[in-house]
Amino acid sequence: MHPLHLLLAAALAAVPGGAHRAVPAPSRIVFMDTFATLDVGPGRTWGWQTAAYSRCTDSSDNPNAWKLDRLTTAALSTASGHLVITATPRPDGAWNTGLLTTGDSCGSGGDGVQVRTGDFLLAHIRLPQADTGTWPALWTWRDGHNEVDVFEWHADRPENIEFVNHVRSGDTVFTAPYVGAGKWIYIGARFGADNTTWYIGTDRNRLTAAFADHTGVGPDFAAYLILNLSVSDGAFHSRPPGSTPATLESDLVMIQRPAPVGLPDAP
Repeated sequence: MHPLHLLLAAALAAVPGGAHRAVPAPSRIVFMDTFATLDVGPGRTWGWQTAAYSRCTDSSDNPNAWKLDRLTTAALSTASGHLVITATPRPDGAWNTGLLTTGDSCGSGGDGVQVRTGDFLLAHIRLPQADTGTWPALWTWRDGHNEVDVFEWHADRPENIEFVNHVRSGDTVFTAPYVGAGKWIYIGARFGADNTTWYIGTDRNRLTAAFADHTGVGPDFAAYLILNLSVSDGAFHSRPPGSTPATLESDLVMIQRPAPVGLPDAP
């Protein structure tokens, strides 16, 4: 497997006459945030509410949501030099927590960038601690559908990470030694028309092809991206056992269009 940065460099190399120009067209980064600052609000990179929640900031009325979330910008910080989303308990039993999205954000912001068929979406995240009731995820959403879960993770099963295609079909639970509470990992997906492939690893240039759904998202897929830290209500995964705050961290979210040449395939 070749490092992605070398593959991308090769694709970008131009030779007079185009004799060695890569085909298809070279991959380019159409969206990237390393969270040196927090760019949230109307007219900014990110919105902090979502129409995926029935009341935009409150998950309590969502059918089958199974979350205790109350979204607030106070849960979002880049004071440490990268994004930290912190979930904290409220007196009413819900939890204040945070979410970032590029659109469909109830007017709370977002630059409108969407993941499209053929794109590669990648994030570098640090998972929360175990047994905290947390449920972080990176996913896509638009107009009540177009949901692909690039990852979901539950703090009561810290060795597992889930990949799900809700647009067509396909899901799996993946385990590896580098998946676990408090660990930094790269997680991504290539959104193919007929096959979506999920990638994971500790090195951005040495990713493992973890799962292929062989159904894809269709030729005209487009959806906003969402990164969030949810809190489980106990229906299927454990609620927080106490009142200790919990965090999700990230120092990279990016979209490459099309996906870089040379990504490995999963069986």
